[in-house]
Amino acid sequence: MFIIPRPRELTELEGRIPAYAFRIRCEENEIAGYAADFVKAGQNEEAAEIAPTDIIFTKKAEYEKEHYSISAKNGRIEVSYGTLESAYRAVSTLRQVIDQAEDGTISEFEIDDYPSIPNRGLMLDISRGKQPKMSELKQMIDNMAAVKYNQLQLYIDTFVFEFPNFKEYSEEMEPYTAKDLAEIEAYCAERFIRLVPTINGFGHMAAWTFKDEFSHLAIHDENGKPTHTLNPFKEESLALIDQIYDGYLDLFKSDLVNIGMDEPFDLGKGETKEACEKYGVGKVYTDYLNKVCALATKKYSKTPMFWSDIVFDHEEQLPNIPKNAIVMDWGYETEQHFDRNCRKLSELGLRYYVCPGTSMWCSFTGRSNNAMLNIMEAAECGEYYGAEGFLLTEWGDGGNPQFLNLSYLPIVFGAAMSWNYGSHRTATAYAERTKTMAMCKQYLDRYIYHTKKGDLADIVFRMGNYYLLEEHLKHNITLLTMYLWNPEKLTKGAAKGFARVADYMKDIRAELADVKADELCLREIKQSCDTVILFAETLSGEIKEESLIRLQAVREEFEELWQIRNKKPGMEIYGKMLSDTEAYIRRSLEGRAEKEK
Repeated sequence: MFIIPRPRELTELEGRIPAYAFRIRCEENEIAGYAADFVKAGQNEEAAEIAPTDIIFTKKAEYEKEHYSISAKNGRIEVSYGTLESAYRAVSTLRQVIDQAEDGTISEFEIDDYPSIPNRGLMLDISRGKQPKMSELKQMIDNMAAVKYNQLQLYIDTFVFEFPNFKEYSEEMEPYTAKDLAEIEAYCAERFIRLVPTINGFGHMAAWTFKDEFSHLAIHDENGKPTHTLNPFKEESLALIDQIYDGYLDLFKSDLVNIGMDEPFDLGKGETKEACEKYGVGKVYTDYLNKVCALATKKYSKTPMFWSDIVFDHEEQLPNIPKNAIVMDWGYETEQHFDRNCRKLSELGLRYYVCPGTSMWCSFTGRSNNAMLNIMEAAECGEYYGAEGFLLTEWGDGGNPQFLNLSYLPIVFGAAMSWNYGSHRTATAYAERTKTMAMCKQYLDRYIYHTKKGDLADIVFRMGNYYLLEEHLKHNITLLTMYLWNPEKLTKGAAKGFARVADYMKDIRAELADVKADELCLREIKQSCDTVILFAETLSGEIKEESLIRLQAVREEFEELWQIRNKKPGMEIYGKMLSDTEAYIRRSLEGRAEKEK
């Protein structure tokens, strides 16, 4: 029996219980609805002749929030729960157990379970590249609920949402609407997932600052051009944030809002240089942070969450951040200092989340090893120091061209780690993590990829480790992506690394030929593999006339697959990369032809 996330306490017993059909006994109608899948009387010939197994739900006042227990023995299953949410979590566990029934029976077992970290979320960037269709978002929410996530954030820093005060800017973007968000929020709520609004308010504001009517609110560069950073000394900057919030934050029932505030790279330059030299960048940042937090709290009745990068660059300002605000301590590498930062935040009595990443952005198949270690460290430190939340981030840097099915590996692992990190003892922790990783792969093959032949999840994991064969490791990006953006800077060492990548991925592509799984999912994974092979061969110097034919095939397959699950806007970012690669191939072929003359 495998269960993801692993229950905190699980004891498998020697007996067996019939799993042909079930009868739900409970006092609350909602629970019967959650467990409707288990009522399968008559699903096969054996079920017609066997009395259904009782699943008895009993409410216990001492059980808080998501705490539940299950006792399956003596011919029946008893579930104890404290809230409807904990009953829902118990049903999620039972679904997995019953689905693994062999010969119409399941093992007797006892479970006592509750989460390591109370808030466990996923943040999906829908501004830069991928904008999933409503059906795809709902499928993702179902998958999240199945592994016990309870928070979703949809990151926005462009007009992919039809802001009431800026509707004219969304006309050509197929934006999400207020009706869409209400539908998503209701769908989340039915699955005990809280939808939290997420919108930036300092850096990453180019969608506004690059427009003539708002450019005066930006910090300007040395050439007088507006940057993506708002000028915090302009009163109109805060008024702009208020305009963005108006009619947007009111759509959400959640009492939280992620106000961003990260990476104001131009603070201390241009119009802000003199003041930052006088008062310090940290103080200027914190003063503006307090204003935005006050706006979110006093006018919109939301508790603000904000990214931690600037306050940790200027730690003297940590005592000056708003006491009700939640610090989102983010970092996406194996060297991230979650231990140090969590300890500091805990000592100061501040509220905070740990925020690792999927490591999928700026790559095509991710950075698997990096993601797993980054997630493990965040979850361990979050649990140990008492973080109130864990938020796994899926950013869109570089267009986010990878298919979501590749991202489910770190998503499922993040759910497993944040629900139950396990032991903190070095002697046993890695053995437990290895076992959990193996079970996550089993989960993916069974419930996400619907694999019938082969080990698709393991193949996806290994696809995500092509970056280890590159010339060297690079922060927050694979070298393959970096050099595709700047092929003129390609070095001989990097080219040799890409030759290794191409050979590695060709072997994996051969394995995929024998895999049987969900057809659409398998096509997406094969296309991703083909993409890496083509780009790696191109940058390794293995360029032939047929490279252009293969590139066109990769392009056509990508565009067809993209539009099955996602809106068309955003696809052009990956399209530009393909066009730039095509131009590079043509230049290389032309240069070779000139030399041969």
